[in-house]
Amino acid sequence: MRFTELPKRWKTQIIILSSISVLFFVLLIIFNLFLNEYRAENEKQRTKLVKNDSELIGERIEIPRDGKNSVKANLYMPDTIGNERLPVVFNIHGGGFVGGDADVLDTQSDRIANEWNVVVVTINYTKADVKPISYGCEEIRDVVLYFADQAESYGIDPSKFTLIGYSAGAYYAAESTRMLQQSDFDMASLVLCYPWTTGLNANKLKKDFPPTLFVLSGQDPISQKAKKYVKDMESTGLEPDVIEYENAVHSFIESNNPEGMIENSVDMSDVINSEQQSLAREAETAISEWIFDRADHPAGSP
Repeated sequence: MRFTELPKRWKTQIIILSSISVLFFVLLIIFNLFLNEYRAENEKQRTKLVKNDSELIGERIEIPRDGKNSVKANLYMPDTIGNERLPVVFNIHGGGFVGGDADVLDTQSDRIANEWNVVVVTINYTKADVKPISYGCEEIRDVVLYFADQAESYGIDPSKFTLIGYSAGAYYAAESTRMLQQSDFDMASLVLCYPWTTGLNANKLKKDFPPTLFVLSGQDPISQKAKKYVKDMESTGLEPDVIEYENAVHSFIESNNPEGMIENSVDMSDVINSEQQSLAREAETAISEWIFDRADHPAGSP
């Protein structure tokens, strides 16, 4: 039967359905174009943060993974190394889930490697505009497990591994810690600095979840929202610690380093200044004291 011979009602329905199908495909094409442009712009902004190899203080390394893409990371060793196996701090940068780069933590990671006498690893996890957040968390998990497996080669102590995350990086750090427990590996401690916590579920955490420290900024809405997650953890029986710097703003710790001035097109004077820098160094000292106190008095010890 030809279209012209169909009842009018059928013709109308076919025309409507055809129009909807065409509109759907047009919208799909427009969305893909937008997504590609969005990804390209994010990649452009991320590239601005990458240092030349000659300028990088840390050592660029790639972490192999069975059947998966390797993960790029930067490695920092203290200048003076004794015979004792060192703790490891995995330093996870922020950037709103789609921005940032491990290189923005270059100066800070080198500083804390020497001041804390630890090995520091910064991880260039895949951003959420390229792969789901869970993929980036799996990358971080696999990097931690790699270093645990290669502990003897690096002279490190797998029982003294700490994840530190900043903003969106704190979300990745928290979820990676949960994934590590699922893989039967327990981090010694977890530090969440002004963390993005929307989407985290405290009910998924085990009762022996690693000791957790929240470092919050008093002038930061994201930090204030994180207080609900602190209460959620407490309601499950966990006992997270909280340090809040009343005058601190978001990203005050990592921004007050030379890398914080890379994006000079934006006025960062409220973040990068002498007051915030002083608070940043104070926070780093407090974090190190908390980490080493946890190492000396692990959960469950008398």
